[in-house]
Amino acid sequence: MKKQLLITAVLLSAALFSCGSRNDDPEAHIRTENFTVYTTSPVPQTATQAFTEEFTAPTEETRFTYALNGTDVELRINDRLVKTLSYYYTPDEKFISVADFDFDGYNDIFIPYENSFSGYGYYYCYLPEKKDFVLNDELMEVNRLMKIGPENTLIEEQDDGYIDRFITYQWDGNKLKKIRKTETYKSYNDNLLHTDIYSIDSKGNETLEDTIIQEETTAAETDTPPTAPAQ
Repeated sequence: MKKQLLITAVLLSAALFSCGSRNDDPEAHIRTENFTVYTTSPVPQTATQAFTEEFTAPTEETRFTYALNGTDVELRINDRLVKTLSYYYTPDEKFISVADFDFDGYNDIFIPYENSFSGYGYYYCYLPEKKDFVLNDELMEVNRLMKIGPENTLIEEQDDGYIDRFITYQWDGNKLKKIRKTETYKSYNDNLLHTDIYSIDSKGNETLEDTIIQEETTAAETDTPPTAPAQ
């Protein structure tokens, strides 16, 4: 068996040498670009990165606008009508708010209830994979208009006429969780403004972290929301 293999190899080598020694027309030779080479060898990381950077499609710009049309609110992306929200009342545009409430890079919209001054309303978030605005269950648990705070937080303000309360929320994956609460009120004991600052853990338990006591201030200063320390 070994002799047979040896003879075959010698003959093959002779044949290849004979072919290589001929002065054939260059166009008659087999060209390498007509072949696809398959390999299991790993591709160098630099080559992979270069390929990705060269062929990555640019992200499509999404420009969000809305328009009131009677009792309808028309939501548009890049001037294309995406959704029409119909109500039995005309939403007060002064209380409609557009912001990235879920911090995914796309603008969302808050539509107030009929009683706009209550601060309650609907949260619709844009889902690019569906190209649609969808009612967000987590935001609807709060159900009130929130402001965008520092470090990707949302701040809800409550005022019952006695206590000014600010609750800070932050997204944990797809869950919206309370992380901090401040309450400012005038104490009956010393007639001074007190601000209690609470931290809130993942289970919703509140811990009083600090109390700030302010001297008597003017009405304008009193209306300024307290600034809670960094968490």
